[in-house]
Amino acid sequence: RDGLGGDLLACDHTRRNAPAVIGAVNAVMQQAQEEGAWNGYRSHTTESTATGRVLCLPPIPRPPKAGKDDAPDAADLPWRDSLTTPRETPEETLRTLEARQAARWVVAQIATGTPPREIMVLARQRNRLSPLADELRLLGIATVQPEKADLAEAPEVADLVALLDVLVSPAHDLSLARALKSPLFGANDADLTALALLRREDSEPRRAWLALLLAEADRVPPTLQAAATALAQYTTWVHSLPPHDALDAIYHHGDVLARFAAADRPEQRQAVLANLRALLTTALAQGGGRYLTPYALVRALRQGGIPAPGRADPAAVRLLTIHGAKGLEADAVLMLDTDAPPAVADSMGVLVDWPGEAAAPRCFVFLASEASPPPSANDTLAAELTERTREEINALYVAMTRARQVLALSSVEPHRDSGRSPWRRIEPLAQAVAAADLPVAAAFDTQAPAAETFFMPFVPFPIVEWPSEAIEKEVIETRSEAARVGEAMHWLLEHGALEAANGLESAGSPGAASDAKPAHLAVVARAAREFELPIDAVRQAAAMARRIRTGEGAWAWDAAVIDWQGNEVTLFHGGETQRVDRLVRRRDTGEWWVLDYKSAHRPEEQPGLVEQMNRYRNAVRHANPGAVVRVAFLTGEGRVVELGEEGGA
Repeated sequence: RDGLGGDLLACDHTRRNAPAVIGAVNAVMQQAQEEGAWNGYRSHTTESTATGRVLCLPPIPRPPKAGKDDAPDAADLPWRDSLTTPRETPEETLRTLEARQAARWVVAQIATGTPPREIMVLARQRNRLSPLADELRLLGIATVQPEKADLAEAPEVADLVALLDVLVSPAHDLSLARALKSPLFGANDADLTALALLRREDSEPRRAWLALLLAEADRVPPTLQAAATALAQYTTWVHSLPPHDALDAIYHHGDVLARFAAADRPEQRQAVLANLRALLTTALAQGGGRYLTPYALVRALRQGGIPAPGRADPAAVRLLTIHGAKGLEADAVLMLDTDAPPAVADSMGVLVDWPGEAAAPRCFVFLASEASPPPSANDTLAAELTERTREEINALYVAMTRARQVLALSSVEPHRDSGRSPWRRIEPLAQAVAAADLPVAAAFDTQAPAAETFFMPFVPFPIVEWPSEAIEKEVIETRSEAARVGEAMHWLLEHGALEAANGLESAGSPGAASDAKPAHLAVVARAAREFELPIDAVRQAAAMARRIRTGEGAWAWDAAVIDWQGNEVTLFHGGETQRVDRLVRRRDTGEWWVLDYKSAHRPEEQPGLVEQMNRYRNAVRHANPGAVVRVAFLTGEGRVVELGEEGGA
């Protein structure tokens, strides 16, 4: 504009933010402008027709500060098992409580129809996001942090780095303990205690755990015996192969991908697998792959700076710093830690006044303390503090304008005056959310089965190479929404969720979310997450499930009518494994009924489905010689469509 005489064009109209959100942005920015913290702001307008909401969650109260006389005596403190219970400071506890409340709010948004990918949680500092990720993981909600994260900080990568560390440095007992407790070996505290006791009895008191384990494998529990055999083999590979080849051999021998994925919750598996594969890539790429040793690889990983792979997960909630959220948007945005007091005065720093157009700085000061600057630095420091305030307002503008429809605030009661914090600026414009409106975490189905079976695909060697023409013509098949609705209907019926299915039909409707039971909201959230469906489609699946359970086939769940029942019954007949949706036997006639749930309108008119039902009939008849076996479709319309011996309905 200055050098070429160009025109300055500006736009104050947006298509993103709902009127309620843009109204709050205007009020906050105009107030900041009146205070002198901002200038040049003009009121924004919006094209959005959604009403929108600005909310504030209950502040997490800070307990009163204990005086010297109130400090508990060391003898009165409860004993803490340091192996299972971490030491927490009061600040960490408050941070955890805020994350727990925020996680409940996020789950409530998912339960009322907001897809996880359309929820964004923002914080000024990254350390606020990790506790929230932990709390959401406990509730079965996947999270993703698109910003750069260090690969070595991932727990699964740290486990394998510990394994490499003890293989190249056998005296590192702590690394061996971590590797043994990892999913690769599955040792528990009792196993490690047995190894420690064996070390105490050892005639060579300075012998490392690894040497002791390899030499005395017959005197340790079975889990450690198997680990000793594997560790001996891994030691040979690490000392004779390049790091990537040694890791690759360990991955195949220990079935690393499947073991670590099975040990984590389903919503975290993709992230775990991506990090483990990235470790292999790093072993090949570090230093260009030249002259790399296992010891150098361990050092490089522990020094940090190797980014974890970026991952886009449509079923995950996004956790970001405000700086990392620039250019992004979401239907619902939650801001964490919005009432924190300003940072204390800096000390032992450098103060620089160097305009971008100047060839050299106008002022350069080594400043011992910002609280008591020398008179010559007063003006420069005042200008610096003004720019910091402006940058804080700019960050607040960025955070608020990420929200399309819902903007929510979360905070912890500050320990001192927070000044003009984001909470102080926005709270008067927001609607308070009562703690009672947030679902109780215990009401959600958050416990993954401890012994859940997890299968990883395995391609045996040699790998068949496809011609390039075949690869170009390959089409990736994706399930349609109708197919996923049918799967959701099966899931509801399989889990006997009739009451939840009744609640699902109203749980997501306007004005009814507050009347729905927390268990119903949990089913909404889980079904929407499991099958990647919008709330309307989940309610459609619930309606079909309810009609099946209460329609013409309701007798199939009546204990007075049937004397045996089974869901998802697996049959093996004629060299083929078959799975029946529901198999029951009637008390009055002794007849076996094979029942198959179908969301299709007229399944009896599809020859493939009819043939499948006949195979079910033959399998049950073979398992129960002489019994009468009847087969029928239970349709989403509530009909019972029985198929005769010839396949006719």
